[in-house]
Amino acid sequence: MTLEEKKYWIEAYKKYPTGNVSDAMDNLEIRRGVVLGLHALDNHQPKAAGFALTVQQMRRKTAYDGKNLARQGGIIDSETQEGDILVIDMGGIMDVCTGGALLAVRAQMRGVNGELTNGCLRDADEIAELGFPVYCAGTVPVKSARDVETIGVNVPVMMGGVQICPGDLILMDRTGVVCVPQDRLEEVLAEAVKINEREDKMGTLIRAGHSIKEARMIK
Repeated sequence: MTLEEKKYWIEAYKKYPTGNVSDAMDNLEIRRGVVLGLHALDNHQPKAAGFALTVQQMRRKTAYDGKNLARQGGIIDSETQEGDILVIDMGGIMDVCTGGALLAVRAQMRGVNGELTNGCLRDADEIAELGFPVYCAGTVPVKSARDVETIGVNVPVMMGGVQICPGDLILMDRTGVVCVPQDRLEEVLAEAVKINEREDKMGTLIRAGHSIKEARMIK
């Protein structure tokens, strides 16, 4: 997918809330892509969309020997592209972080649109000040170099009950996170547009004094 194509899909999906996209996937009988159990690092962070660049990490098999096997910085430097969402699967590790403000700054400079991790981050205040959107499992000040190693880059990962593959579209807003398979972008978006238009009409009727039941009768 070209950069222009990525930009088109990103801007198109950002027009709609995650609720519309989730409903669209339900209507199309696509496995729901809502990532559960994570929260926005900052409640006021902007909406974000982008294409998943996945990183899989686990607890180090060997004792720390001075070598940093986590490699998040190197991956951000060499692998990320404009329009990405950095997706880091920490596999339930919660006692160390998988990044902080410096990595967020570098990712932002590379054109990365946000980060999604089932692990923890640090420097929460600084990341919030950057306006860099993040969904994560928590925060902790301990760095990862001594404890974590990266075992895969651009591989499928499981996060919050959802399989996320490299290149899937990630949409994050204050409500939550939804993952849309790359090969279903067009039909999911088309359905989300229909849902949004119908809800707009329903909202107009409800504000005019109609009941929910009456508003739901529109086609």
